[in-house]
Amino acid sequence: MSTERRAMLSLHTRRSRLHAAVATGLGALVLCASVHAAPPATWWNDIVNDRVSDVRHNLARGADPNEVDPEGLPSLMLAIRSDSWKVYDALLAHRRIDIEQQNKHGETALMYLALLGETERAHDLIARGAQVNKLGWTPLHYAASKGQTETARMLLDVGAIVNAPAPDGTTPLMMAAYSGNRETVQLLLDAGADATAVNLQKLTASDWARERRHTQLADELDRLADRTQAQREGRLAAEPQKKRAEPASGTSRYFDLDRFERED
Repeated sequence: MSTERRAMLSLHTRRSRLHAAVATGLGALVLCASVHAAPPATWWNDIVNDRVSDVRHNLARGADPNEVDPEGLPSLMLAIRSDSWKVYDALLAHRRIDIEQQNKHGETALMYLALLGETERAHDLIARGAQVNKLGWTPLHYAASKGQTETARMLLDVGAIVNAPAPDGTTPLMMAAYSGNRETVQLLLDAGADATAVNLQKLTASDWARERRHTQLADELDRLADRTQAQREGRLAAEPQKKRAEPASGTSRYFDLDRFERED
């Protein structure tokens, strides 16, 4: 056999091997895609019931820790909502977990932890890179909405913006007033919260308090807002402000608090 013929056969062999390798690789990718196309059949029940051994088994077999349920809720956030803390730890330990993954409402795992007052877990998640401040609703809004004072304090300590506006201008102080928790309200005021701020519906913190019939707190916030405005205008005293008419609905539709009400 001539040298030229042997060279051509050798080239053909290398090409055939390359094509086979590419085909094998593509086949593996297709197989992987099919493996991750849907979560294991028991995945969501395992999370809700905190069956950590089953979740770890499925993760070891290639389950995606960032699976999203039919309602648009990421696995990590479902674990938080279900108080499935063993599963939460297992998911969080996975190398591919996305701690900033959002649900269909733009909420994050840190916001859920803030809402529940899980201060230590929230602090640990921040240490891993979770964002304390973001456009729109923030973890501080969520902590304030349920009067989670210690969580709110921790968030402020790590740089949370006290007067951060939600998409409709609602502030954490308004959320704290809505909760009726005086300690949280005072914490935010001490950190520089503005009692005179209004959102796009022209509602103040006192309006939010009054909506939930926290009447005394609402009156105190009105007096504070009057004094603050008087100081800004250089007046020695502010005229008593007329009682505001109760709004038809002060609850912002951006942040549906009813979704987080738990049945006893």
